[in-house]
Amino acid sequence: MVRHLNPKIRTRFLEKAVPFNWALLQAVGILGLVVQCLNLARLLWGGAGLSTPASRTYCGFYLTMLALSVCFLGAKGLLNGRELETHYRVQQVLGVLFLTVEVAFGYYDIGQEASVGKIGTVTALVAFAALALMGPVYAVVSLTAAFGVMVGRVCTLGDPDAVFNYSLMGLVSLVVYLVRLRTIRTGLVRDQEIEQINRTLEETEEKFLLTSEQYELLLQRGRMIAFKWNIPSGTVRFSREWQEMFGETLRIEHIEDYIRSSRLLKPLQKEELFQCMENARRMNYQKKDLLLPVKTGEERWFEFQMATQCDNQGTPLLGVGLLFDIMDQKSRILQLQKELLMDNFTRTLNKMALESYAVRRLHEIGPAQRLGMLVLDMDDFKNINDTYGHLCGDAVLAQLAHLMNQLAPAGARVGRLGGDEFGAILDLADGEQQAREYAEALIQAVPGIRWEDKPMPAACSIGIAFCTEGVSYLELYAAADRALYRAKRQGKGRFCVAPLVEAHEESEPHHLPQSMVD
Repeated sequence: MVRHLNPKIRTRFLEKAVPFNWALLQAVGILGLVVQCLNLARLLWGGAGLSTPASRTYCGFYLTMLALSVCFLGAKGLLNGRELETHYRVQQVLGVLFLTVEVAFGYYDIGQEASVGKIGTVTALVAFAALALMGPVYAVVSLTAAFGVMVGRVCTLGDPDAVFNYSLMGLVSLVVYLVRLRTIRTGLVRDQEIEQINRTLEETEEKFLLTSEQYELLLQRGRMIAFKWNIPSGTVRFSREWQEMFGETLRIEHIEDYIRSSRLLKPLQKEELFQCMENARRMNYQKKDLLLPVKTGEERWFEFQMATQCDNQGTPLLGVGLLFDIMDQKSRILQLQKELLMDNFTRTLNKMALESYAVRRLHEIGPAQRLGMLVLDMDDFKNINDTYGHLCGDAVLAQLAHLMNQLAPAGARVGRLGGDEFGAILDLADGEQQAREYAEALIQAVPGIRWEDKPMPAACSIGIAFCTEGVSYLELYAAADRALYRAKRQGKGRFCVAPLVEAHEESEPHHLPQSMVD
């Protein structure tokens, strides 16, 4: 009794059978196109044409085989991207069609020209048994049915020798197929056993390495994840810290497929990981900071380090590396960077950060765009300090900074330029009117500042300037500053707008260090 292939090696069988069967079908398709075209030419122009029922029947068979040959050549392209199982099932259908057409042709041909029918059909059936890689149930049923039909047809001819020969060829075809199946199955089982032995050896080695007391202590205290990547096979093995941090298995067979199909990784994260893998094939060592999702759902920063081992010909074989959890360090660095950019008292940008942001935006604006700057200075602020004390003055400045942030248009950046002078860089989506409305709102809101529930004699003057592409920060600031002092000379508590500042050929751009201000 013929049994099914072991499910454990079915995948390996499909990986071997599907490419081979496509190559066979395409070869048969090319041969079929040539042979059937010759048959049609011989039938239509080398004899009586389609004048007899037999010639028309033969023409139908030739056209059917010709269409089937086209299917053999085109089916693979239509299945690109589908699973192996789908390819294999389509190949089974095409195989049945091939046998059906051949048997039907032979069945008919035996009644016309017995010798031709016997030779052509038997050749096709034996070739199917000897070449196609198909499962045992499918192959045995198909061959038995095909030879059964042909033997039954030959029995009607009253030729015992032909019956015997057909029966013998059917048995030989089955034996040929079963021997091939046994050989293939034995090879697949042997490959599986060898792979299992290698995996056991590798896991034993890994277990020995990762149970070292000192190594475990180092990984735990250092919050590190060790890994080893077999580059040719694509298999990656991790230390147990990987499972604790990411909740994934310690062994990933095909790392590229795992990354590509991951739903947790973002496209940019996948791109960075693929770049690291590509770098491993070109350089001996690499180091990079990666933001990766962990099992809790949050994203954490890791420092990725990997060294690549190559063979004597320079072919990369093994990548060994570590993942360091650096989330705490990253958080501290980001906090320090933020503090460096902020004015600690008013919680607005400091002078350097505001200038750096302005320089970057001036480089980014286009010919038809405008950038605005507002400079605010408190009127008679010294009187508040002298009358109510510096503690009160500090409270007034803190409230002023809050008002400037609260009333600022979308996209504006507010900073403290020094003392009681503040600035704002404006991306003017609505033109100059947006800056004027912002200045008017500040002038009306500042007198409402209170300290210890007491009204303060607070007021401010504002200068506004706008510039075109190619203007330096110093030119923009100087124009806003002149407008500010013009407002003070006109009586304070008001704002003035400077004429549009345009670039001059002799102007030298003012370069400041780039910051991390968004």
